[in-house]
Amino acid sequence: MGASGIEFNTQRGELYTSYGYPAAAPFDGESLEQCQDYGVDDTLGGTDDQAIDCDMTGGSSGGPWFVGDGADGMQISVNSFGYTAQPNVMYGPYLGDVAQEVYEEAAAA
Repeated sequence: MGASGIEFNTQRGELYTSYGYPAAAPFDGESLEQCQDYGVDDTLGGTDDQAIDCDMTGGSSGGPWFVGDGADGMQISVNSFGYTAQPNVMYGPYLGDVAQEVYEEAAAA
Protein backbone atom coordinates (compact mmCIF):
# COMPACT_ATOMS: atom_id res chain seq x y z
CA MET A 1 0.00 0.00 0.00
CA GLY A 2 1.28 3.47 -0.80
CA ALA A 3 3.54 2.41 -3.67
CA SER A 4 3.25 4.02 -7.07
CA GLY A 5 2.30 2.01 -10.13
CA ILE A 6 4.94 1.24 -12.73
CA GLU A 7 4.55 1.26 -16.49
CA PHE A 8 6.77 -0.24 -19.18
CA ASN A 9 7.21 0.58 -22.89
CA THR A 10 5.59 3.97 -22.50
CA GLN A 11 5.28 6.44 -25.31
CA ARG A 12 8.41 8.56 -25.49
CA GLY A 13 8.46 12.35 -25.24
CA GLU A 14 5.64 12.72 -22.73
CA LEU A 15 5.50 15.25 -19.90
CA TYR A 16 7.46 13.81 -16.95
CA THR A 17 7.84 14.95 -13.35
CA SER A 18 10.91 13.74 -11.46
CA TYR A 19 11.69 13.94 -7.76
CA GLY A 20 14.85 13.64 -5.75
CA TYR A 21 16.98 14.77 -2.83
CA PRO A 22 20.04 16.25 -4.55
CA ALA A 23 22.99 16.60 -2.17
CA ALA A 24 25.75 18.18 -4.27
CA ALA A 25 26.00 21.99 -4.32
CA PRO A 26 23.93 24.10 -4.49
CA PHE A 27 21.62 21.58 -2.77
CA ASP A 28 22.06 20.01 0.68
CA GLY A 29 20.16 16.71 0.37
CA GLU A 30 17.59 17.82 2.94
CA SER A 31 14.82 19.04 0.62
CA LEU A 32 12.68 17.21 -1.90
CA GLU A 33 13.17 18.83 -5.30
CA GLN A 34 11.26 18.31 -8.52
CA CYS A 35 11.80 18.84 -12.23
CA GLN A 36 9.25 18.74 -15.00
CA ASP A 37 9.74 18.63 -18.75
CA TYR A 38 8.97 16.70 -21.90
CA GLY A 39 11.33 13.76 -22.46
CA VAL A 40 13.83 13.78 -25.31
CA ASP A 41 16.09 11.05 -26.66
CA ASP A 42 19.77 10.72 -25.72
CA THR A 43 21.68 12.29 -28.62
CA LEU A 44 25.08 12.31 -26.87
CA GLY A 45 25.60 8.76 -25.64
CA GLY A 46 23.34 6.87 -27.97
CA THR A 47 21.50 5.12 -25.14
CA ASP A 48 17.80 4.29 -25.20
CA ASP A 49 17.34 6.61 -22.20
CA GLN A 50 15.35 9.84 -22.12
CA ALA A 51 16.33 13.26 -20.77
CA ILE A 52 14.55 16.20 -19.20
CA ASP A 53 15.77 19.66 -18.30
CA CYS A 54 16.67 19.39 -14.62
CA ASP A 55 19.18 21.08 -12.32
CA MET A 56 19.23 18.33 -9.68
CA THR A 57 22.73 17.21 -8.72
CA GLY A 58 24.34 14.08 -7.27
CA GLY A 59 22.30 12.44 -4.56
CA SER A 60 19.06 12.59 -6.54
CA SER A 61 19.76 9.27 -8.30
CA GLY A 62 16.97 6.75 -7.96
CA GLY A 63 14.27 9.38 -7.53
CA PRO A 64 11.11 8.50 -9.49
CA TRP A 65 9.87 9.87 -12.79
CA PHE A 66 6.11 9.99 -13.25
CA VAL A 67 4.07 10.55 -16.39
CA GLY A 68 2.24 13.86 -16.20
CA ASP A 69 2.08 16.80 -13.84
CA GLY A 70 2.97 15.47 -10.40
CA ALA A 71 3.19 12.10 -8.64
CA ASP A 72 -0.31 10.86 -9.51
CA GLY A 73 0.70 9.19 -12.77
CA MET A 74 2.52 5.94 -13.38
CA GLN A 75 6.24 5.69 -12.61
CA ILE A 76 8.19 5.24 -15.85
CA SER A 77 11.84 5.84 -14.91
CA VAL A 78 14.26 7.08 -12.24
CA ASN A 79 16.88 9.82 -12.01
CA SER A 80 20.05 8.18 -13.26
CA PHE A 81 22.83 10.25 -14.86
CA GLY A 82 23.89 13.33 -16.74
CA TYR A 83 26.66 14.34 -19.14
CA THR A 84 29.24 16.97 -18.20
CA ALA A 85 28.85 18.41 -21.70
CA GLN A 86 25.13 18.86 -21.12
CA PRO A 87 24.59 20.70 -17.81
CA ASN A 88 21.17 20.84 -16.14
CA VAL A 89 19.88 17.77 -17.96
CA MET A 90 18.88 14.57 -16.15
CA TYR A 91 18.64 11.17 -17.82
CA GLY A 92 16.47 8.25 -16.82
CA PRO A 93 16.50 4.72 -18.22
CA TYR A 94 13.75 3.71 -20.62
CA LEU A 95 11.88 0.82 -19.03
CA GLY A 96 11.24 -1.45 -21.98
CA ASP A 97 10.77 -5.19 -22.52
CA VAL A 98 13.88 -6.33 -20.60
CA ALA A 99 13.02 -4.23 -17.54
CA GLN A 100 9.47 -5.57 -17.64
CA GLU A 101 10.67 -9.18 -17.79
CA VAL A 102 12.98 -8.66 -14.81
CA TYR A 103 10.21 -6.94 -12.84
CA GLU A 104 7.72 -9.72 -13.55
CA GLU A 105 10.21 -12.47 -12.64
CA ALA A 106 11.06 -10.72 -9.37
CA ALA A 107 7.38 -10.25 -8.54
CA ALA A 108 6.71 -13.95 -9.14
CA ALA A 109 9.61 -15.10 -6.92
